[in-house]
Amino acid sequence: MSYYLMQYWGWLAAAVAAGVATPLLAARFGWTADLEDYWLKRVGLVAAVPVLLLVMQVVTGKGGLLLEVAVAMLVAYVVGGVIGGVATKLMPVRYEGWWVGLFATGVIWIGFAIIAYPKIEPDLRERVVAVVEKAGGDAINLDIAGRDVLLPTDIEQAKRAELVTEILLVEGVRRVTEVEDLTGPALSAKTIAKLNAEAAAKTAAEAAAEEAAAKEAKAASKKAKAAAEAAAHEAAVKEAAAKEAATKEAAAKEAAAKEAAAKEAAAKEAAAKDAAKDVAKDVAKDVAKDVAKPAPAQTADAVGAVPAATAATCQSKLTAVVAAEKINFERGSAEITKPSLLVIDKLTTVLTQCPAVAIEVAGHTDAGGKKAANQALSQRRAEAVVDTLSKKGVGAVKLTAVGYGSSKPIASNDNAEGRNQNRRIEFVVK
Repeated sequence: MSYYLMQYWGWLAAAVAAGVATPLLAARFGWTADLEDYWLKRVGLVAAVPVLLLVMQVVTGKGGLLLEVAVAMLVAYVVGGVIGGVATKLMPVRYEGWWVGLFATGVIWIGFAIIAYPKIEPDLRERVVAVVEKAGGDAINLDIAGRDVLLPTDIEQAKRAELVTEILLVEGVRRVTEVEDLTGPALSAKTIAKLNAEAAAKTAAEAAAEEAAAKEAKAASKKAKAAAEAAAHEAAVKEAAAKEAATKEAAAKEAAAKEAAAKEAAAKEAAAKDAAKDVAKDVAKDVAKDVAKPAPAQTADAVGAVPAATAATCQSKLTAVVAAEKINFERGSAEITKPSLLVIDKLTTVLTQCPAVAIEVAGHTDAGGKKAANQALSQRRAEAVVDTLSKKGVGAVKLTAVGYGSSKPIASNDNAEGRNQNRRIEFVVK
């Protein structure tokens, strides 16, 4: 009842007014006759049919909603007729002109169908979607028909029971109906969402594969560098050992030569002197021959860091990260949520491989609220992302924060899903 009063009160008031005016006009123009209970019984009998249909919930969707309003307006018209009849002392059973007010009530009902009805389903959908999202369901996998909510059979039974309980608590929902599958725009939206999810999953998998390959290449580089350093160290040790051995051998030969020269000097001083000179020459030659030549210096291969990525690669990786995981903010502010800080860490890893490019951090909002406020909020959010990335070691000089407000939507702002997609942060490599 509260839903009728909230949604239809203006139209019901118009029907009541038509009912009040009818006996006044009947008294004014003499539309009176001795027709005791004549039309009231017939109209009551005819009205009982749609009431029965509503109770049995035979008519669904738009037809059911319009039938509900028609019955409600008929009741309001009769109530107005009684009120007007009390004021004129001319109850509805006593005048012939009742059909004039009933015709006016029909015109009011047509006006409702043209003006008010198109707004009811979108309003009900938005409130049902909010409840479904809160319950952890898929807001795309449902449809609204009049005041009925349609749920396809591909939803898990336990989850369906929970969703049905929550949806029936939404003001205005008449019942929840199970269907084989969605149709029309709802089916199209569901199909598009499924394709987008598959594409996002594929992009995320490719990004993960690229990241794994980069890590593997970096590990291989470190391993090669360590091997080169070990080889250089081993060569240096061998060279030092060879020099030490040569020095010891030369010293031993020199001592032997001196000893031999001393013995010969005792026998023949002159001969010993000559012999000593010859021995000295021989020793010098032997030393020159026996001293090992220095091993040629070996230069280890310098394995550098992973080459800087190209602009196209940077754009691909950044797009993949923000497509897989959005950067979210607290409602109505530029404060990044805690879960989104993990996304910032992933972006930092990508940006450290893109030192030679300039990147625009673009903030976008949905169309809700004032345009100037959206512009300012998107700018603050883009600056918050740049500031956070800078604190994590990404140079601020190559990051530019730009707020576009709601000027560049990627989805419709007429529903919650579209607005959620439009609230985003994008990275554009210049």
